[in-house]
Amino acid sequence: MDKFKRRNKIISSVTLLTMLSGFHPDLSFAESTVGSANYLESSAADFVTEISVVDASQLISGLHMKKLKLLGMAVEEGETETPDVYPAGNKVKMNEVDFIGQNLIAVTFDRKLESINVEDISFFKNRESLDVKRAAITINNEGHTVIFYESATPINSESFTEYDKIVAAVVNEHSKDINGNSLKIDDHRKLKDVTPELNEIPNLLTVSKDGLADYTTVQGAIDAIPANNTEKVEVFIGNGVYKELVTIPKDKPFINLKGESVSETIITYDNYSGKPKPDGGTYGTTGSASVYVYGDDFTAENLTFENSFDEQSVNVSNKQAVAVYARGERQTFRNSRFIGNQDTLYVNGGTQYFYQSYIEGDVDFIFGRSSAVFEECDIFSLDRGSSTNNGYVTAASTLITEPYGYLFLNSKLLSNAPAGTVYLGRPWHPSGDPNAIGSVVFMNSYLGPHIIAQGWTDMSGFSYKDARLYEYKNYGPGAVINEDRRQLSDEEAKQYTIENVLKGWNPKEKL
Repeated sequence: MDKFKRRNKIISSVTLLTMLSGFHPDLSFAESTVGSANYLESSAADFVTEISVVDASQLISGLHMKKLKLLGMAVEEGETETPDVYPAGNKVKMNEVDFIGQNLIAVTFDRKLESINVEDISFFKNRESLDVKRAAITINNEGHTVIFYESATPINSESFTEYDKIVAAVVNEHSKDINGNSLKIDDHRKLKDVTPELNEIPNLLTVSKDGLADYTTVQGAIDAIPANNTEKVEVFIGNGVYKELVTIPKDKPFINLKGESVSETIITYDNYSGKPKPDGGTYGTTGSASVYVYGDDFTAENLTFENSFDEQSVNVSNKQAVAVYARGERQTFRNSRFIGNQDTLYVNGGTQYFYQSYIEGDVDFIFGRSSAVFEECDIFSLDRGSSTNNGYVTAASTLITEPYGYLFLNSKLLSNAPAGTVYLGRPWHPSGDPNAIGSVVFMNSYLGPHIIAQGWTDMSGFSYKDARLYEYKNYGPGAVINEDRRQLSDEEAKQYTIENVLKGWNPKEKL
């Protein structure tokens, strides 16, 4: 978008030199006549309503503000041109009154105001007063004052019809420029919809360690995305190690985290289950994650997710350390790496799809109750130093009401552990839940020599023979067939498709 002038910092609100008290009248429109100077019937002093002034960051999301900045509607004060100087007696005017989405109206003046009262302006829709509760103040790229108002009455692009007019009108004249010039009572301007121009700007936020992007932390960029967004937002993350806890909340869907390179863009932290919390207790397995993904329709690509906890650094029994906790619908991870030891990847509800990714760990390092597909992935079991048991690839806790759990498709199970020392998995029954009847299928996948001949084993008194643990047409030295390694028939295998496992969702349509 060449017509947009890109900048790298999100603005903050302008410092107000003077805040004056004022009035917000509830006025009706007079019938306007050509040449009439009187637009409003009642006196501004007849009514009083308070509008709270807040920082722009409290009123406008970081992503929205970035777009306003790219349009030149908001900038840092130090980035502006020299403001125009008007002689005494020259009234301040409203240059633009724009609807900018999210119930926000931007009033741009023809100069910079030295003292500002946000209640000098009132808004009317079809002769009825619009209730305004909050406002924020900044400047545009010309150095002129812009006041953002939040309407308590819903406004959207459909509001702008021939019979549905919104007008801003000057009802007080307390605000003044540097020469003491004030606004003019009855000055008015019709609201214009600029959301089409804003929508042309890509929903893109950037993160880097060098301070040249929009944000220096991944969580900072996530926080800048408005809640309940309905469009995809890309967060591009430059190479670097980002040691921070990251949460994608449930009310922020359609987020795409995209790293510059999978090996050099790393999100990491080092909590673990038995680690004491500052406010007492321990983090527990769920609380140990480096990254939490709750938002639906999430995508991650070209990223490394890591829990860097060193198992040898402390002498505790609870060493579970999660890199990613995923719980949401239609979550995709492409060309990503998951690094940890025990409990690396916790997929605990909803549907997830992993494509051409690398997952590393030792004990139960892919676990939880999700319906998840792992296609063309490398699953690497670490050598724990044992000659008999070096861990378990999976620990599914699929509810019996769910027909499918994990499907490993065209993947590779690799390891540096001795031959015959790693199990394909064991059934996990959280808190002894008898309805957690794990479901795991390895299909058309390479199984290295580290896979033990028995394949599966029991867990916490629950037999693997009671769980739904199957294989189909695997190959490699670990792909032996015996009575413990139940194989799907050709007819049964037809049911284990990506779309079936993921409840009708086919993520490959977007690849």
